Amino acid sequence: MALSGFEWFVAWRHLRDPERRSRRAIALKIGLVILGIGVLDLVALKLYGQPVKDKHGFLSSRANPIFGYFQTGGYGAIFLGTLITFLGTLTRSFTLFTAISIFGVFLGTAFPILVLSVMSGFEMDLKGKIRGAKADIVISRSDEIPFTDWQKAREAILAVHGVRAATPYLEAEVMVRSGTSPAGILLRGIDPDTAASVLDLGKSVRDCKITDLAHPERLPKDPYGELPDANAPAILLGEELYSRTLRVFQGSYVDVVCPLCKLGPTGPMPGLKRFRVMGHFYSGMYEFDSKLAYMSLEEAQKFLYMPGEVTGIDVRVSDPDTAPVVAMAIKAAMGDAYDVRSWEELNKALFMALKIEKIGMFVVMTFIALVASFSIISTLIMNATEKGREIAILKAMGATDGGIRRVFVAEGLYIGLVGLLSGVLAGVGLCVLIKRYGLPLPSDIYYINQLPVVMRGSEIAIVAVLALVLCFLATVYPARLAARMRPADGLRYE
Repeated sequence: MALSGFEWFVAWRHLRDPERRSRRAIALKIGLVILGIGVLDLVALKLYGQPVKDKHGFLSSRANPIFGYFQTGGYGAIFLGTLITFLGTLTRSFTLFTAISIFGVFLGTAFPILVLSVMSGFEMDLKGKIRGAKADIVISRSDEIPFTDWQKAREAILAVHGVRAATPYLEAEVMVRSGTSPAGILLRGIDPDTAASVLDLGKSVRDCKITDLAHPERLPKDPYGELPDANAPAILLGEELYSRTLRVFQGSYVDVVCPLCKLGPTGPMPGLKRFRVMGHFYSGMYEFDSKLAYMSLEEAQKFLYMPGEVTGIDVRVSDPDTAPVVAMAIKAAMGDAYDVRSWEELNKALFMALKIEKIGMFVVMTFIALVASFSIISTLIMNATEKGREIAILKAMGATDGGIRRVFVAEGLYIGLVGLLSGVLAGVGLCVLIKRYGLPLPSDIYYINQLPVVMRGSEIAIVAVLALVLCFLATVYPARLAARMRPADGLRYE
């Protein structure tokens, strides 16, 4: 449906309302006042608030507990003031119902972009944390045969295209105890020399280095003054396990118990060994920081009575998005005796849940644009009724039904385009501001420092196209209604 310049001009004049600007300036003034209050509130907090950092060194709160309420109020005032100011600006340029329709399209575009970007940020943050503590690809034996030829398997894996590094690991569920504080953990024995090239553990370790796992003599003395044990190997604990569950310090001693590792005269029996805490790591995921502990592969093999054996091999690839493809190549090179799983397959249920949640949120947010489309329908129907005289005059001058229909389609597209462009700019602008300056979150509650935002062009394009399609569909019935109006009906009471 091609629209001429005359039809666009007539549609624009129908939507404009220059005679009533002065009476609607009150909305613009109220918005500017609220916006100013929010800005002054944040400026005052910036000048007089004293920032403090949490245990991880991130900005989490302020010295005065009431600071958080004023900060939230400042952001809320700026947001509300901006919305009212924008609505006031629209009412000064368009009719009241047209301004409300444009504002609905604006909300139906800006908020889905913001919500989808935040959810994409959480998804990327979660993927990064999982890849930091877990490998891109995990290889293990598919049968019950002990994995003792791992050196040869590792060499074959490194020869596969796309593989950047590989390291062995030994994993078992054990108990750890410090005084009267026991906890069930997942113990992983790693190779200190190659683990840092596969896992991001080296970046998250506090107070020590990964290579110190093989050198317990580098550890400081026990803070409680306990005599050092020369035979005690080193262990690395997660943040929650270190500071909250066991409440230990660097150099403290913990007892690790394996329920069925040691063989006795009557069969399996518990094995116990004392370890020294080398330090702790912070992965950013509670389930890792509260249940995971590392020690050197050699010490894990001794403690678990599994000499020369490993559970599997962790692999880091050059591009995490190609992990499934590289996993298939490794599977072809290793044979059916090995299970090869990518990080997406290992966490398939989690990411599927995130995807479904994201789709559901998108559908819910789309209802904002759907409501805006109904507003467009009512606005155009009112225009068709109020502008009956103008429609009759245009038809008397030779305008066709198709021309009248295109005028009302142009009106709906005007509403959609103005709301769409302003909504996209606002949504992208909010995402940029949040990403640039951050929206702090209490890390002790949400286990994340600030609201993550990741913008994706495909998601923004989907939101924009959907909003424009809904606006176009909303013009169909009013355009047909206006096109069927006869000149005599429009001029009957004039």
